[in-house]
Amino acid sequence: MTMKLMQTIIASSLLAVLSFSAAAKELPPAGGTPGEFTVPATQEITLDNGLKVTFIPYGKTPKATVRLVTNTGNIDDGEQVWLADLSFDMLRQGTANQSAKALAEAVASMGGEIATSVGMDSSFIGMDVLGEFTGDAVAVLADMVMNASFNEADLARLKTDSQRELAVQKSDPSAIATEAFYQSLYGNHPYGRLFPTAESLAAVTVNDTKTFISSNLVPNRSHLYVSGVFDQAAVSKAVKAAFADWQQGAERSAKTVLTNPGPTLEIIERTGAPQSTLRLGLAAVDATHPDYTKLSVMNTLLGGAFSSRITSNIREDKGYTYSPRSAVVDRVGSAVWYEGADVTAEATGASLMEIFKEIALLSDEAPAEEELKGVQNYMAGIFVLRNSSRSAIISQLAFLELHGLDKSYLQNYVQNVYGVTPEQVSETAKKYLDAGKMHLTVVGDTATVMPQLKEVEALKAYH
Repeated sequence: MTMKLMQTIIASSLLAVLSFSAAAKELPPAGGTPGEFTVPATQEITLDNGLKVTFIPYGKTPKATVRLVTNTGNIDDGEQVWLADLSFDMLRQGTANQSAKALAEAVASMGGEIATSVGMDSSFIGMDVLGEFTGDAVAVLADMVMNASFNEADLARLKTDSQRELAVQKSDPSAIATEAFYQSLYGNHPYGRLFPTAESLAAVTVNDTKTFISSNLVPNRSHLYVSGVFDQAAVSKAVKAAFADWQQGAERSAKTVLTNPGPTLEIIERTGAPQSTLRLGLAAVDATHPDYTKLSVMNTLLGGAFSSRITSNIREDKGYTYSPRSAVVDRVGSAVWYEGADVTAEATGASLMEIFKEIALLSDEAPAEEELKGVQNYMAGIFVLRNSSRSAIISQLAFLELHGLDKSYLQNYVQNVYGVTPEQVSETAKKYLDAGKMHLTVVGDTATVMPQLKEVEALKAYH
C-alpha cells in the first residue's frame, strides 16, 4: 500500500544514513571517491500483445528474480482507495488451476516466495527463485495474473486485515499528518488520497477487484523483468508460452497533476499530545527536470541525511526531536520536497524557526566545498551499494520507464552528483524552497502549539 511503501522507503533511508553517521563519528581514514555505476547489459523482447520483457544476466549466485511491473497502482483506485492493494493481494489467493496453498508450496519448492507491492503509479507481482526454476516461476506468475480465482471468502479475510491496518494508520500521528499534508498539496487528486474510509473499504466487492485487474493489469501496460543467473533461451521460450494468450487492454489515460498553491497551515487537534508531528513542504520538479539532481543533492545536505544541517540543528544541538528528515518524494509528472519531524510540544515553534533558518541560510550562502564533498561521497556510495542486487537493478530500470528516462540517467548519476557545485546547491534552495509558499501540517495540542506558531516570523503570511 502507499503508506507501506512510504514507510519502507523512509526506514531504508534512515538505516543508510544511520550507518553513514556512525562511520563519520568514528573518523575513519578518508575513503576514495566511489566509482561510476555501470548499468548491466540487458536483452529485450516484446510479445505481440505488447508485453515488454527484459533479461538481465546479473551476478554469480544461482538465483533469479522474476518481476512483472505494471503501470498501475493507487492512482487508478478511483473513489475506492486501496482497491489496487486488495486487487493485487487477491492474485495470491489461488487460481483456477491451483489453490493458494498449492501456489505457495510450488514457489517454495523453487526456493522462493511470492511478493506483491502496490505503489501510487507502479505496482508489481513476482518472486525470487533458484535460477534453474526460472522458467517454472514464469509459468506460475502467468497463471496468477491470468487465472486468479477471486473468491468471496478470500476478499472478506483481506478486507478484515485491511480494516485493522486502517485503524492503526488513522491513529498514528505520522500517518495523519502525512495524509493531511498531501491533501493540502494535491487536493482530490489520487496523490492526495492516502487512506480509505472504513465504509468505503467495507464496500469493495469481488467484482471490483476482478474489474480492477482486468482493466489495469494488462500486457501493454506491463514489463516483465528477469534478473540473475538463468538460461535465457529457455526462459525466453517459457515467457512466450506462458503469456502469449494474455489479452491487451486499454492504455491508461494520463491524469493531469495540479498542485494547490501555498502557503497553507493546518493544525489537527491531538489534545494533550506531548509531541507535535510536523510536515512542511511544497511541490518540486520531478525526475525528468534538469534541476532534479541538484535538488536531490541540496535536499541531502539540508535535511536528507543523519548528519545534515536541519538534523544536526534540531536533533543534535537543540534536542527538540529524535528523527527529523527531509525527502524528495517522486510522482509521475510531479514531486514533493518536505521536512518531517516529531518534536516536543513545547518546542514546536522553536523547531520551525530553526528549520526556516536553515533553509534561509542555505539559500543565501553556498556551503563549503568540504561539506558538499562529504554529501556527494555519501550519495554516490549509497547509490552504488543500493543497486548491487538483482531486485535493485529491476527497480531502477522500472523507475526509468515509469518516468520516461533513458539509461544515461543511471549511467551518469554518480558523475552528475559530483558535478553539482556549492553555488548550485544554494541557488537550488533559493529557487525551490520558498518559505512563503509552503504547506505546513501540525498534529498536536492546539492550546500548546498555536501561541508558538504566532511567534514564528516565517508563518505570518500562512492561513
